[in-house]
Amino acid sequence: MRVPAILVLILLVVTADAQRTIRGRVVNDATGAVIPGSSVFISNSSKGTVTNSEGQFELQDIPPGKHDLVISCIGYETNVYSFSEQQLPLQLKVQLSIRVKELANVTVEPFLEEGWDKWGKMFMDNFIGTTENGMHCKIKNTNKIRFRYYKKSNRVTAYADEPVIIENKALGYTIKYQLENFEVSFKEHTTFYLGYPLFEDKTKEGKEPKEKWLRRRTEAFKGSVVHFMQSLYNNKLKEEGFEVRRMTRIPNAEKERVKQIYKELAKAIKTSPGGGMVVEVGASGDSSAYYQQVMRQKDHIDVYGAGLLTADSLIVQTEGKYKALYFPNYLYITYKGEYEEEAYLRSTMENRKPGFQRSLVMLLNDEFITVDDHGNYYNPQDFFTSWYWGWSEKISNLLPVDYVPEK
Repeated sequence: MRVPAILVLILLVVTADAQRTIRGRVVNDATGAVIPGSSVFISNSSKGTVTNSEGQFELQDIPPGKHDLVISCIGYETNVYSFSEQQLPLQLKVQLSIRVKELANVTVEPFLEEGWDKWGKMFMDNFIGTTENGMHCKIKNTNKIRFRYYKKSNRVTAYADEPVIIENKALGYTIKYQLENFEVSFKEHTTFYLGYPLFEDKTKEGKEPKEKWLRRRTEAFKGSVVHFMQSLYNNKLKEEGFEVRRMTRIPNAEKERVKQIYKELAKAIKTSPGGGMVVEVGASGDSSAYYQQVMRQKDHIDVYGAGLLTADSLIVQTEGKYKALYFPNYLYITYKGEYEEEAYLRSTMENRKPGFQRSLVMLLNDEFITVDDHGNYYNPQDFFTSWYWGWSEKISNLLPVDYVPEK
């Protein structure tokens, strides 16, 4: 019997959809008991579900690329399973461990347990961001976020026993963010956070005008790290508005020399009979005013490459649909498609007009990162950003992995 062509096509589509599926069961690792109501989702996407009364779950239409499958439940440690589309379909048995509360008397460094009233603004500034979009974001369960202040190391960490619910009215998303790590070091002037977001697209509800959200999503995408990675992958850096130069940061030898002179001067200070201070200056010939001028300089000198880099000079390896990005020292990246937000200039206390967006990036572990055609990169925590991206790449500008810019 001859099968109609239309039926063959339907069968092929059904088979392809079945290949992009993840099924599984979530159980207690100690007892083997099923855990109903567990949250199961693909990080940075809108694909998510909860386990049924039998602890079972199913996710369909998994987007292409590499992903993190996040399984969490209140009272249990979060379980993250990394996979790629080549491994689909998947059948999993996920075991969750009961969360063990940290005891204050066994920690290496003592801390103060504090709440939102003390550290809420700091958390909003460093997690949500001080961008224009950040002004339209609200955390709906701030009472679930707790803070620990470590006086000795002058840093603050944050944690939550359940997902942080963020309403982004600027981009039209509700985000459930599984916060795993958050730390602000006032000593090092650094911010680090790690977590797994699940997006709910509010445009499907039709409650507010969609045009505003679509426009702001496009603006958030342009000049972002994901936009840069897509441009790099497709060898279209120039066409998409990016200029990339190498940058080397070398120690300021003159400042180090002056520091050493100051140390020697400190040893030469003697107390006069009248109680005054007499400084025995060496024979270097440098004036005190010069010393002060040098000491106000930065500890490092930035040396920029003259020529622009192409994608070919940054991509060191290609394997299938994935490409490896590697570079030594730093990359100085300018995006010429949009100007800086004025809020950025206020944050850096720069009294000037907004210019092109300039960012500085480095590889923390001096190892390549993998980039796919959607602009996703792995591992994201190895790609350290500062300057404009260090300010703008916050939750208020975050877009899901399957976002496609409007034409």
